[in-house]
Amino acid sequence: MLAALERQGHYWLATAEIGGRPHMIAVSGWWDGGDIVITTLGTSKTARNMAMNPAVMLAGGDPSDAILIQAQVIDSAAVDDSADLAQGYKKAVGWDPREMDGWMFFRLRPTRIQAFRGYDEIEDRDVMVRSRWVV
Repeated sequence: MLAALERQGHYWLATAEIGGRPHMIAVSGWWDGGDIVITTLGTSKTARNMAMNPAVMLAGGDPSDAILIQAQVIDSAAVDDSADLAQGYKKAVGWDPREMDGWMFFRLRPTRIQAFRGYDEIEDRDVMVRSRWVV
Protein backbone atom coordinates (compact mmCIF):
# COMPACT_ATOMS: atom_id res chain seq x y z
CA MET A 1 0.00 0.00 0.00
CA LEU A 2 2.79 2.45 0.86
CA ALA A 3 4.43 1.82 -2.51
CA ALA A 4 1.13 2.63 -4.22
CA LEU A 5 0.86 5.90 -2.28
CA GLU A 6 4.46 6.80 -3.13
CA ARG A 7 4.04 6.19 -6.86
CA GLN A 8 0.54 7.64 -7.07
CA GLY A 9 0.76 11.21 -8.26
CA HIS A 10 -2.64 11.96 -9.70
CA TYR A 11 -5.98 11.94 -7.94
CA TRP A 12 -9.54 13.10 -8.22
CA LEU A 13 -10.24 15.38 -5.24
CA ALA A 14 -13.81 15.84 -4.03
CA THR A 15 -14.69 18.76 -1.73
CA ALA A 16 -17.96 20.35 -0.66
CA GLU A 17 -19.03 23.43 1.21
CA ILE A 18 -21.04 22.62 4.33
CA GLY A 19 -24.49 21.59 3.18
CA GLY A 20 -23.43 22.05 -0.43
CA ARG A 21 -22.98 19.88 -3.45
CA PRO A 22 -19.77 17.95 -4.13
CA HIS A 23 -17.15 19.58 -6.34
CA MET A 24 -14.43 17.47 -7.98
CA ILE A 25 -11.15 18.35 -9.68
CA ALA A 26 -8.05 16.49 -10.84
CA VAL A 27 -4.96 17.19 -8.69
CA SER A 28 -1.37 16.10 -8.42
CA GLY A 29 -0.46 14.80 -4.99
CA TRP A 30 2.69 13.96 -3.07
CA TRP A 31 2.69 11.34 -0.31
CA ASP A 32 5.28 12.67 2.16
CA GLY A 33 5.19 9.57 4.33
CA GLY A 34 2.26 10.63 6.49
CA ASP A 35 0.13 13.10 4.56
CA ILE A 36 -0.81 13.86 0.98
CA VAL A 37 0.18 17.32 -0.19
CA ILE A 38 -1.83 18.83 -3.04
CA THR A 39 -1.83 22.28 -4.58
CA THR A 40 -4.44 24.42 -6.25
CA LEU A 41 -5.24 28.06 -6.85
CA GLY A 42 -5.94 29.76 -3.51
CA THR A 43 -9.04 31.54 -4.85
CA SER A 44 -10.58 28.42 -6.41
CA LYS A 45 -13.88 26.84 -5.39
CA THR A 46 -11.86 23.85 -4.15
CA ALA A 47 -9.76 26.05 -1.83
CA ARG A 48 -12.88 27.83 -0.54
CA ASN A 49 -14.61 24.50 0.10
CA MET A 50 -11.61 23.14 2.03
CA ALA A 51 -11.51 26.32 4.15
CA MET A 52 -15.18 25.83 5.12
CA ASN A 53 -15.22 22.03 5.31
CA PRO A 54 -11.92 20.21 5.89
CA ALA A 55 -13.33 16.77 5.03
CA VAL A 56 -12.23 15.67 1.55
CA MET A 57 -12.04 12.52 -0.54
CA LEU A 58 -9.35 11.48 -3.02
CA ALA A 59 -9.57 8.69 -5.59
CA GLY A 60 -6.69 7.36 -7.61
CA GLY A 61 -5.89 4.54 -9.95
CA ASP A 62 -8.42 2.72 -12.08
CA PRO A 63 -11.20 0.23 -11.32
CA SER A 64 -8.78 -2.70 -11.46
CA ASP A 65 -6.38 -1.12 -8.92
CA ALA A 66 -8.09 1.70 -7.01
CA ILE A 67 -7.23 3.74 -3.92
CA LEU A 68 -9.95 5.71 -2.10
CA ILE A 69 -8.80 8.10 0.61
CA GLN A 70 -10.91 10.02 3.11
CA ALA A 71 -8.84 12.83 4.60
CA GLN A 72 -8.90 16.02 6.64
CA VAL A 73 -7.21 19.26 5.61
CA ILE A 74 -4.77 19.94 8.44
CA ASP A 75 -2.74 22.81 7.02
CA SER A 76 -2.48 25.20 4.11
CA ALA A 77 0.19 27.66 3.02
CA ALA A 78 1.05 29.83 0.05
CA VAL A 79 3.48 28.01 -2.24
CA ASP A 80 5.80 31.05 -2.21
CA ASP A 81 6.12 30.77 1.60
CA SER A 82 6.93 27.04 1.58
CA ALA A 83 10.34 26.45 -0.04
CA ASP A 84 10.99 23.04 1.57
CA LEU A 85 7.51 21.81 0.77
CA ALA A 86 7.82 23.10 -2.81
CA GLN A 87 11.12 21.24 -3.29
CA GLY A 88 9.67 17.96 -2.04
CA TYR A 89 6.55 18.40 -4.12
CA LYS A 90 8.55 19.21 -7.26
CA LYS A 91 10.77 16.17 -6.78
CA ALA A 92 7.80 13.86 -6.30
CA VAL A 93 5.34 15.26 -8.82
CA GLY A 94 7.63 16.77 -11.44
CA TRP A 95 6.57 20.41 -11.49
CA ASP A 96 6.97 23.45 -9.27
CA PRO A 97 3.74 25.23 -8.25
CA ARG A 98 5.76 28.35 -7.38
CA GLU A 99 5.73 28.99 -11.13
CA MET A 100 1.99 29.63 -10.84
CA ASP A 101 0.57 32.83 -9.33
CA GLY A 102 -1.68 32.54 -6.29
CA TRP A 103 -1.36 28.80 -5.67
CA MET A 104 -1.44 27.20 -2.22
CA PHE A 105 -0.38 23.91 -0.67
CA PHE A 106 -2.92 21.86 1.26
CA ARG A 107 -1.77 19.06 3.57
CA LEU A 108 -4.34 16.27 3.75
CA ARG A 109 -4.19 13.74 6.60
CA PRO A 110 -5.75 10.39 5.64
CA THR A 111 -8.41 9.13 8.06
CA ARG A 112 -9.50 6.11 6.01
CA ILE A 113 -7.87 4.42 3.04
CA GLN A 114 -9.48 1.72 0.97
CA ALA A 115 -7.72 -0.22 -1.74
CA PHE A 116 -8.90 -2.99 -3.99
CA ARG A 117 -8.03 -4.72 -7.21
CA GLY A 118 -11.23 -5.57 -9.01
CA TYR A 119 -14.69 -6.50 -7.90
CA ASP A 120 -13.58 -9.64 -6.04
CA GLU A 121 -12.01 -7.38 -3.38
CA ILE A 122 -15.06 -5.24 -2.61
CA GLU A 123 -15.21 -6.55 0.99
CA ASP A 124 -12.37 -6.02 3.49
CA ARG A 125 -10.67 -3.32 1.49
CA ASP A 126 -9.92 -0.99 4.43
CA VAL A 127 -6.19 -0.56 4.93
CA MET A 128 -6.50 2.48 7.23
CA VAL A 129 -9.31 3.37 9.63
CA ARG A 130 -9.37 6.43 11.93
CA SER A 131 -5.85 7.34 10.76
CA ARG A 132 -4.49 3.94 11.90
CA TRP A 133 -3.13 1.27 9.55
CA VAL A 134 -5.09 -1.98 9.84
CA VAL A 135 -2.90 -4.11 7.54
